[in-house]
Amino acid sequence: MNDRMNNRIIVDISISDIVYDESFKISKRNYPHQLRTSLELSGMLELPYLLKKDSKYYIFTCHNRIKILQESGAKEIRSIILENPDIEIFMSHISLKMYRNELGPFGRLKAIYLLKSVFKVDEPDLKEFGLKEFGLKILKLQPEILEDDALDALMKNIAVLPEILLNYIDDRDISFKIIKDILTLPQSWLEVINRWLKEIHVRVNIFKSVIDNLFDIYRKGVDISVIDSVEYSDDKTLNDSIFSLRYSQFSILKSKSNILINELSCKGLSIDFPEYFEKSSVTLKLEINKKSDLSNEFKKILTMDVEKLKELISLL
Repeated sequence: MNDRMNNRIIVDISISDIVYDESFKISKRNYPHQLRTSLELSGMLELPYLLKKDSKYYIFTCHNRIKILQESGAKEIRSIILENPDIEIFMSHISLKMYRNELGPFGRLKAIYLLKSVFKVDEPDLKEFGLKEFGLKILKLQPEILEDDALDALMKNIAVLPEILLNYIDDRDISFKIIKDILTLPQSWLEVINRWLKEIHVRVNIFKSVIDNLFDIYRKGVDISVIDSVEYSDDKTLNDSIFSLRYSQFSILKSKSNILINELSCKGLSIDFPEYFEKSSVTLKLEINKKSDLSNEFKKILTMDVEKLKELISLL
């Protein structure tokens, strides 16, 4: 069945005739679960644009939606057919993706890169598209990133990152400052980071801390074998291990403080000690309930080893 919309042909295309090609894909790779649910319940609410080449069709927009349909065993999809990439459609597509928060840092870079390399919008006769303003206001890129050399270098380096790491950066909207630190690390270090992300869930704030510490550790000349052998069970223990490597005296002080805390603590009396020695005080916590003998409870504090408590505080 053929139809027309704004002088463009709308056709029912066989899914088997669509080549899954990511040349124009800019959206985040890990699409939300509700997208699959929406497609199952309501079908395609947004017509995709396909590029026709010979007897095959290549995806111009709606990559994630078409991939889900291909995986679900769908037979046909109504699509708008283009003979060539259309810059106005692509720029509208970018704006929509930004509005939906479906573009990560790599997607935003790729969008501006495609506008320059495929659509040649930096040529004088296409200045009306306002590429720099579009990059700054719509894609929220820093001015220095829009420079040709900087953009080419970022695209080249980010595109070859290990897959899990690349997807994490894009899905979690990692800042370009952190990305630049990541790109200074050798491939062997990136593979280790990739393995961590594969094995454990890493929260964004901890990921930033780990990368910041790794960047400093690498500059100090630490061998990859040291990084590769760190022990961890979750993102917190990973962060602690990397932090200990960055601050060589930290693990020694940590061990000493733990020993003192154990010696000073007893049932009902505990000590809150700054985890990273970031404060200048400790907190004594005395647990009292309505059945407690207050005289005996307060004796726990009065009989504490003052010299050991001083020693503990001196570590801060």
